[in-house]
Amino acid sequence: MIELPEATTIARQINAELQGKRIAEGNRGSSPHKFAFYNLLPEEYAAILKGKTIGEATVNGSCILVSIEPGHTLILGTGGERIVYHRSAASLPKKHQFFLHFTDATYLTVTVQGWGAALLLRQSEVAGHRFVNLEKPSPLSDDFTTDYFLGLFAALEKDDSSSVKFFMISKPGVLGVGNGCLQDILWRAKVHPRRRAVDLTKAEQRRLYAALRESLQKMVEGGGRDSDYDLYDHPGGYRRVLHSKVVGQPCSRCSAPIEKASYLGGAVYFCPKCQT
Repeated sequence: MIELPEATTIARQINAELQGKRIAEGNRGSSPHKFAFYNLLPEEYAAILKGKTIGEATVNGSCILVSIEPGHTLILGTGGERIVYHRSAASLPKKHQFFLHFTDATYLTVTVQGWGAALLLRQSEVAGHRFVNLEKPSPLSDDFTTDYFLGLFAALEKDDSSSVKFFMISKPGVLGVGNGCLQDILWRAKVHPRRRAVDLTKAEQRRLYAALRESLQKMVEGGGRDSDYDLYDHPGGYRRVLHSKVVGQPCSRCSAPIEKASYLGGAVYFCPKCQT
């Protein structure tokens, strides 16, 4: 699933590789997928995209906002999409949910894995769209300060029963952080995912803030996590600490066997000894 590190990596690559390219044709939904989401009819996509130019790509959480000039924005990266640039038709996948053919005979495809979207909005519609949140700061921005993060905890009611996992990825949530990135963040912070967020001490909150920033920075510097792929269909260089293949293996910090549990709609991985 694309989260902040992968969105950041792909946006940078789009700016380096695709910005300025002219679209010869584009389409969506040529291979039907139950959980691929669009906002316009296929013929509307085709009419809008033809002749347009790729502008700057920016990141909003796990979303990649690609300017389609003039007047439109393409939103990608909200779920399990494989977003791939092709230098020739020979490498095009047999099935895809979104397609751009550029005038220099190169291509971009989006293949949905699980669920995902390719939304084509007028630029005036972007700020109000439910996939976009322009009010929350990116966790790697200067605005995401220690005081801001601690303030999220301070806003919790004393009897709030929500877990740290819910606090981080749902409400209030950290922009661009989902269940994937969360595993290593909580491991570095030595915090159990089921722990009540309201019970964290100030010291633990600060430790979580530091772990959040450190983990995301390492993931971005690595070009995304090794479970996900970049614009050139290469896996990210960040090696995850916690994932399905390390269950039962010793924690690299304390040697206790790593455990797995199903929780809040997804798997969580944790060390039962050093994550408390």
